[in-house]
Amino acid sequence: MVSIIIPCYNEANYIEATLKQCFSQIGDFEIIVVDGGSTDYTTKIVENYPSVVLISSIKGRSNQLNKGAETSKGSILLFLHADTLLPPKAIVSISKAFKNEQVVGGSFYLEFDKYHVLLFLYSMLSKINHSFFTYGDHGIFISKQVFSEIGGFKNVSFMEDAEIQKSARKKGKFVKLNLGVETSVRRFEKSGYYKQFFQDMLIAILFKLGVDTEKLKRYYPDHS
Repeated sequence: MVSIIIPCYNEANYIEATLKQCFSQIGDFEIIVVDGGSTDYTTKIVENYPSVVLISSIKGRSNQLNKGAETSKGSILLFLHADTLLPPKAIVSISKAFKNEQVVGGSFYLEFDKYHVLLFLYSMLSKINHSFFTYGDHGIFISKQVFSEIGGFKNVSFMEDAEIQKSARKKGKFVKLNLGVETSVRRFEKSGYYKQFFQDMLIAILFKLGVDTEKLKRYYPDHS
């Protein structure tokens, strides 16, 4: 079974569409929403879906993702952002990938809900199976056994998605599926397309150079 784990904080504008897309999937899965103390209607929306496991956590993506993993029943963990829609047959494709015993995890590539030339480039780069081009909004999945072996997500406020890949990719094969998740362009619309694009590239480069994640977080504020 695949456990879909969705961390949330004030995601009332997006969570319902994400849940509906999850429920449209074929295959064996469960949905776990981990709320970080939302002050809007996020939890009330989730409560309209009785089969969704809703749990509370201290705000912070690493904390929320780890708590969701602790609650999960599946042998595969899929970490999904609240504003990101899974492609059709996502669960089937993940399950198929794990038929290769060398596979320990992987991700989808990234698509956006609006077109811009920079976002098209962003999407093309996200098809490259390398940690530099793979992040949490791509829909990272990992076997629960490997997740446990590497100690889950590090207790950091930022770049937890890149940190976990350091360990997971050493354990076996990390795959990039030929399917795209669709995410919101809200960060780009708020900050400006060019500014956000080059800021993301700079953050990725600085992270690879070893700059502390707490310093990098100042340049990547929360959505809400």
